[in-house]
Amino acid sequence: MSPLSELVSIQNQAYQNALSQIKLAPENEPVFEELKHLVNADGAGSWPPRATHGDTWPAVLRPYHDIYLEVAPYLSTENISTNNDVNTERRNSFRERVRKALHERVNLPSVKGILSATENEGNAAGITPPASFNGFSACIAYMRHAYRWALVPVVKVGQEKKIIDFPEELTLPWSFICRRYGVTSKGGNIMTNYLCNFDEQGRIIYEFNGALSELIRTAEYNFSYMFVATERFALPIYHEMATSIFHYNRGDKQACLVSLKAIVGQLPALLRVFSKTLIETQISTKVWMQYVQGPAAWGAGEIINGEYIEYDGLSGSHATFFRVADAFLALAPYFSEEGMRRYIPESQRKLFQAMQDHGFREKATEAGDELIGVEIENILKQLRLFRATHRARIHKYLTVPAPERLIMTAGRSVLESEQIPEIDTAMKHLDGILEKRLKLTK
Repeated sequence: MSPLSELVSIQNQAYQNALSQIKLAPENEPVFEELKHLVNADGAGSWPPRATHGDTWPAVLRPYHDIYLEVAPYLSTENISTNNDVNTERRNSFRERVRKALHERVNLPSVKGILSATENEGNAAGITPPASFNGFSACIAYMRHAYRWALVPVVKVGQEKKIIDFPEELTLPWSFICRRYGVTSKGGNIMTNYLCNFDEQGRIIYEFNGALSELIRTAEYNFSYMFVATERFALPIYHEMATSIFHYNRGDKQACLVSLKAIVGQLPALLRVFSKTLIETQISTKVWMQYVQGPAAWGAGEIINGEYIEYDGLSGSHATFFRVADAFLALAPYFSEEGMRRYIPESQRKLFQAMQDHGFREKATEAGDELIGVEIENILKQLRLFRATHRARIHKYLTVPAPERLIMTAGRSVLESEQIPEIDTAMKHLDGILEKRLKLTK
């Protein structure tokens, strides 16, 4: 059980109230409309998304679930080798096992038929219900990451392979998943790999390390669930953000102030998700780098119009809440437009854009609304403190030696190069990125 379970339970009433109010929110209000769409479409009526797995899927899709659970125990090992020949043999063996199972048990024309029918029905319903599609997307994303690396911990010979020849059974469904969520990366994302990988009881469904020690499994579970818990705490804040914009743009600054004060009061609990999870007893520094961060990376790509395009893996910087908060506070975006299209689902991007387009921070400053300015600054103070402490907190996780692989982060792929030959140089590079973000939080 997650260390966050008690916190989540205490917050449940606020969460349920916010979810109900979002569904009843005013029509023709851009921010509320995008928030409602996020909940109803991608979230399957909830947020974080509701996802169902295995038995709830159309029969033609269920072999994927069964196959992943069968092959996953062969993916990870605690017997780590730095021998390229040994690692190549292990990787080849795993991939052959996956290819054989997919070829023998997946009826590809039927899979294409059911996914096409679902796509043609639109995102609201379709032949595969939204919650089932969410769960299916988690399964395919995990299987693609497992196939991409073919061995956990990630090893150098895997990192050096930049173009991956996926079985068609993993290529075809991923194209539907990308269109459904509006992303372009060949790797998974926070939505598919974390948010859609838990059932309603908070149980993780697909694991990279399910056959390994409790220390490793606990680290994988707690790190993944951290993103789910963050979004659960975030939903009432999203509602207050939308409400504050609604009231300010109608001239009711007192009501806007009430919502801002609510955000200030709710934010500490959300930020505690990280301080309670990113500690040694919940996520061991001994195993995180190799068994959790490693397989979440991607570092591979494709040739488009004669040019090699590489995709990154999962990154905490993709987390929905922090992108929403930055948009609400009119902060400079962290990602380029291309980066957003690659890794951030379209429904989330539209919510960010609505927050930016209809936010009131600049208008409040120009109007001299001092009380509103005070509460905006109170939100910013909390985010600045979080970003400063988080920068120090993750350092101990990222500096653990992993001699079997090149220097790499999940969200920035392989960093090792002539310019970045060692971990200390890589940390300076990453620290510079985090420092820049901290300075922009104002």
